[in-house]
Amino acid sequence: MSNVPRDPYLIRGAGTDVQPRLEIRDLIEKQPKQFTLFCLAWNEIRKPEYEPMAARFREQAGIHGIPYERWPGDPKADPNGGARGYCNHASILFPTWHRPSLMLLEQSIWEEAKKKAEEYAKSNPEQASEWRTAANKLRFPYWDWTNPEKHDRKFPQIFRQPKVTLQTPKGTEEYDNPLYTYTFGSKRPAGFRDTPFMEEFGDNNSTYTSLFGTWDRTYRWPSHGAQEADKNPTEQIDKIDSYLNRKPLPGGQVPTGSWQDLQRQVAPLFQYPEDLDESDGVYAWDAFSNTRPVSKPRDWSRPGSTHYWDVARKLRLKGSIEQPHNLIHLLVGGLGHMMNNDYASFDPIFFLHHCNVDRILAFWEYAYPKYFMGKDGYKDQNGNTQQFRQPGGKFGWGDQPLFLKGDTPLTPFRKADGNYWTSDDTRWASKVPKNYTYEDIEIGKKVLDPLGPSDVSAKLRLTTAQPVAGLTSLSRSGIPQAQAALGALSHPASPSRPFEVHCAQTPNPQVESARGCLQKLFGFNPVPARQEAYRRLGESQRLVYPPKEKEPSTDYDPIWDYRQFIVRIHLDPYAFDCSHMINISFNTVDPNNQTTIGGLVGSAAVLSRSKDTECDACQGRREERITSVYSIPIPHDIITDMALHSREMNVVDLLRKALRAEIVLPGGQPFANTPTTVSSDPKPLPEKYIPEITLHSSALQARFDGIEHDRTHAQDHSPLTPCEAYDWQYHGELFQAENWNLV
Repeated sequence: MSNVPRDPYLIRGAGTDVQPRLEIRDLIEKQPKQFTLFCLAWNEIRKPEYEPMAARFREQAGIHGIPYERWPGDPKADPNGGARGYCNHASILFPTWHRPSLMLLEQSIWEEAKKKAEEYAKSNPEQASEWRTAANKLRFPYWDWTNPEKHDRKFPQIFRQPKVTLQTPKGTEEYDNPLYTYTFGSKRPAGFRDTPFMEEFGDNNSTYTSLFGTWDRTYRWPSHGAQEADKNPTEQIDKIDSYLNRKPLPGGQVPTGSWQDLQRQVAPLFQYPEDLDESDGVYAWDAFSNTRPVSKPRDWSRPGSTHYWDVARKLRLKGSIEQPHNLIHLLVGGLGHMMNNDYASFDPIFFLHHCNVDRILAFWEYAYPKYFMGKDGYKDQNGNTQQFRQPGGKFGWGDQPLFLKGDTPLTPFRKADGNYWTSDDTRWASKVPKNYTYEDIEIGKKVLDPLGPSDVSAKLRLTTAQPVAGLTSLSRSGIPQAQAALGALSHPASPSRPFEVHCAQTPNPQVESARGCLQKLFGFNPVPARQEAYRRLGESQRLVYPPKEKEPSTDYDPIWDYRQFIVRIHLDPYAFDCSHMINISFNTVDPNNQTTIGGLVGSAAVLSRSKDTECDACQGRREERITSVYSIPIPHDIITDMALHSREMNVVDLLRKALRAEIVLPGGQPFANTPTTVSSDPKPLPEKYIPEITLHSSALQARFDGIEHDRTHAQDHSPLTPCEAYDWQYHGELFQAENWNLV
């Protein structure tokens, strides 16, 4: 990154007002002029001579990893900050750092789109207003991977095609599709190199390699035949489709991901309790923001009785936004660029993926407005104050470890006033302009209340006046529609401070309804799942759960005859020196005729960099042996499948017998598993690679709705009421070291 300009490239946001970011299919089909400007502008900023230099896509993509050079948009950075790298993963800054990163690309595309629109307006005066309006409203699109119906349950077509047909003043014209790939040109960025995986366990014929130092463009699921001579591999998009739809692969391999798995990993993000004190919100943010929650206890076999443990119980096994984020990287990447964080941001899909992550973050911020990282660290289980700590340094931070807080600079991104963005600035309700929002989410009866007798619907809106979220309307047949602009609610923002809700003891009904809607939107609706299990099991059979050890909270009603079961995976993310997956599957035998059924339960994706990465913070975490935690919910329908086939109704016993685990390397290469039958010459997996996998369960409760329910009733709480967990129980480790074998 030579010829660095003198002045910083300030990130003010695209445009001068707030406009919605659209799902990519909606942008294509409903706003064709905006889509034209989007594609042409992105193609333009890819040109090697594009100015300003800081707005070039190649320079922006390099912020996230390689080439580990300073971004030219921040020429006034501290020259003494000698540590390398900018990006934040496995950190409480993960969601907030990526927000201005995405705004940077959005702004640079918008600036070029304005120029193109003005060019069209001058040459075609009769269309001038339409093109100028399209440019003004253009914001960066997202790919909603939580909604498979949006793209006909397939990997979106727009990511598959080298060319794209655009609407221009001349009619329709064909252009290079900027969403298909990024071509490096005559020279790849410095530091790109071919990367083999786990060479010590294979020979040259069996070890897969990502040819980052050979390929001339970005690839998704490239073939891995005679790789050393394969500069132009085939992209195996059919594998992405197979994995996302859980279709059998050649050879009967269990698919490693699915649309349902992605939804199930998002739904727990909206099962956090709402009643934590604001001072304890830091624990919730730590658990939500990343897969390395340092404030949470590691060992749940003997929990304590202090305030720390009371909070920990409420946050036990709650989801992290980084977990489904990682899974998309590996499902889309295969052996390609998205699989490795040093290269991922050169693939254009990276930014549409992160835009959807940002959208989920925005709704979470509405649902839990008082939970954030703060500036005072946290109390550990011994009552001592600890700080969130970044081992190693980063560009702009210096070489030493840094305490991470709400006001930590998010280098290299500077705001309109010239100061660095901070996590406090990025908050959806802060007064720092961002100039974007997201489309309304409309949710109908099929999702909210499939068993109820009356119609019900809801609309979730992130208001555009000042970006704060809201539930604008609820409707139900026979019930007047309620109007509430989320963000106003009953607690208007003070002119001198960001909007906040203080409702530890008295939950705001609009926030509660939004949480309930979001749980169900992402597929978590336990009462219909229980009723379907009743139907399938018949009158003579019932699932048997462990006796409850706790009663529901005051003013809460239990969800009768239901427990959620979760597999917890605790691992060293650097053990393999590459990205990999832990797949949890099931294998159940019918005791009568010995037929077997099996399938995927869920996947935990570890997104990593190579062991020789130049990311100093990554190397710091590696040296400190920092570990990660993942939670995989076991769907109720899968438990029912297993029980029906095996005739084992005791759910804990059933799961301990049926669950299996495997470790898969990039490109779908099986590495190790816990086999159903052991070979005559097993090869034990070395202990350093073995993850700790444990089984947990909880009962569920919802706020009392004034109706007495029995255990066979559909239990139609106000269908917008969220469920919360209680009575957590630990059911032990699922696999011992001797259960693991190399494949």
